[in-house]
Amino acid sequence: MRPWTAVGTCAALGAIGFLTYETRRLAELAGHFEAAARTAEAEARAVAGAPAPTQLPVGSSPSAPAVEAPSPSPSPSPSPSPAAAVDAQDPVAYARLALDLATTRQQLAAVTALLEQKNQDEARRAEAAAAAAERANRPMAQGVRECLVALHECLRAEGFFGPRFLRAESVGQDGLTMVEMLDGDAAGLDVAVLRAARVIATLDRGRGRFELRFFEGERAVRGERTALPKDGFALAFDDVDCRAFEARLPYLLRCEGVYPEPEAKPGRPATDVDPLLRRQWLARLDRVLAAAGSQPAWRVSRFRGMENGWFLTGELVSTDDKHHVVGGAHCERFCIETDATTGLVSLLLRDGSLRRGTLESSITGEGYRVLLPNLTCKQAADAMFGLVVTK
Repeated sequence: MRPWTAVGTCAALGAIGFLTYETRRLAELAGHFEAAARTAEAEARAVAGAPAPTQLPVGSSPSAPAVEAPSPSPSPSPSPSPAAAVDAQDPVAYARLALDLATTRQQLAAVTALLEQKNQDEARRAEAAAAAAERANRPMAQGVRECLVALHECLRAEGFFGPRFLRAESVGQDGLTMVEMLDGDAAGLDVAVLRAARVIATLDRGRGRFELRFFEGERAVRGERTALPKDGFALAFDDVDCRAFEARLPYLLRCEGVYPEPEAKPGRPATDVDPLLRRQWLARLDRVLAAAGSQPAWRVSRFRGMENGWFLTGELVSTDDKHHVVGGAHCERFCIETDATTGLVSLLLRDGSLRRGTLESSITGEGYRVLLPNLTCKQAADAMFGLVVTK
């Protein structure tokens, strides 16, 4: 189980336990209020059913007939005390009891409403915790996973090994949603945990700057949690290859600015050939020299350009019959030379150096010729598509 899944589960269990305790406490309090209300209502009913007072009201007419006192009964019985009779017939006491009853009922209604509100709040919190735990256990979509892998690879290629995305819920032009990421410092001692509802990725082409801005969440480092600012928390990466980021993450990035003009590079000589043509001519030269019958055998390993039947800036090696390298040459130009007068075909090297074993000599003047005895002038011209130099 992942740590944040355990935390979500513990939070949900804690919320349920707190809700149970609070419900019991408020139910007990409501019971007390209900008992007090019943007692007050019984007292009010007792006061309402008491007989009317026997004394004359203050300010009554003297001519009103007096009320005779009851004759004593043959068997005397105990009568209530005067103080109790006055309290039972006092309208102020009755009003006070009625007020207490109304107050108790209002308090009971308020406690009931508070209990309902707490129950609803705890239920919402429990549902939110359960939904968060369910989202945490839900596997990421394949497209989101591929996006995070590409983002990691782009950052690692630029030398940024601290950020590591753990999960995200969705990806699009509005950025990543429900993101959890670890950000380690250069020393590798402290790791910040970033949780955000939304992350926007911005690429500044002109400055070569890549930025991740986190919104609506928190950042935890060294046990301290800090809410993200309203304008977002930014992680910036400078001097990056913006073209590589844009090629790998076109669906995520918000691009700004334009790429700077590339620096002017020295032009290639007009005599240079493209790699495909160079490989074709190297293969053709191998076939011609392999059939030439020279000893030691020669082979062209590389050249850069071509001009008027000459191959420019070439490297050649010579091998014996056991295919051991016995020499070589570096020259500014070389060609297949035909002599129509004598019918000889030669490999002609000019302006360079010649190596034979441990000895090295310069190629000057008319150059250095290697006789190709097995080729005629026509065979050489046909094999080289006419690209030969006539003596």
